[in-house]
Amino acid sequence: MPSLNCLSALGLALLLSACAQTPPRPAEPAGDVQDPALAAVFGGCRDVKPQPETLAGARSFTYARAAGRSLRVHVFEPAPQPGAAQPGLRPAVLFFFGGGWRAGRVESFERQARAFVQSGYVALLADYRVKCGDGSTPLDSLEDAGAAYAWLREQALQLGVDRDRIVLAGGSAGGHLALATAQKAVLRGEQPAALWLLNPAVDLVGPAPWYLKPVALSISPSQLPVWDLPPTLIQHGEADVVVPIASVQAFCERARARDRVCELQRYPGLGHSFYHRRTPEPALQGRSAYEDTLARAFDFLAVHGLPGADQGWR
Repeated sequence: MPSLNCLSALGLALLLSACAQTPPRPAEPAGDVQDPALAAVFGGCRDVKPQPETLAGARSFTYARAAGRSLRVHVFEPAPQPGAAQPGLRPAVLFFFGGGWRAGRVESFERQARAFVQSGYVALLADYRVKCGDGSTPLDSLEDAGAAYAWLREQALQLGVDRDRIVLAGGSAGGHLALATAQKAVLRGEQPAALWLLNPAVDLVGPAPWYLKPVALSISPSQLPVWDLPPTLIQHGEADVVVPIASVQAFCERARARDRVCELQRYPGLGHSFYHRRTPEPALQGRSAYEDTLARAFDFLAVHGLPGADQGWR
């Protein structure tokens, strides 16, 4: 039987040598396409393909170079309306894909990105280094996430983005990258306007062996400062055995103790990467997990001064 540590923090064993075995693979839900983030956590590196240089409908830019290749960010923008006045600066959302810091696909949040575009946002999907393609560690992945966020802030005016209204978002390991990037940005006074996190890995210290705990301490949201954390929404499946919900509950309690907004929305019976599921869920009044998480994210952002949803995305 794998140890309890192996059941926490998103396959950290594969990356930080915390465990000798990986957690048991959850059953795939019937009728849903396998999520790339979940496949990356439990799969090998053999079938991992290079990330695309471009995505249809997006403008693609190189935000950094590392591991001998370009790191690309794909920018989706609202289409100009004939006869409409020139829009002012728009809010933006920057997504980081999941996959245990070892694989995953940059386009995994493309559907959500397009929904944000329909609601007036500029939406960006960022590539970053992963173990299977680049021989990298979570430290490298986080460095890239910070570089992508810095690039967006630097290019904000050219992209028509209000850099005071940037949302960082991500799922799984990408949720860790969004959150830790925001926490580190606080120290420079450059925190984003809000965070939308799905099944994020927040405790990297607990699963790490003693000799790697100092490294984990430097990038674990459970240890990074929360004193100026932006409004944070976490959506988490209660049946997640990859990132136990207790870890995010503890994180939110810590943030709320510092008078920060950290809202945890629990999804009973749903596991890791549930938010990509498109099949109707009886517990969600017939909505799919994809629809429900997205709708509630827009509601949360609207409460905190960012645009809500244009219902055309449904």
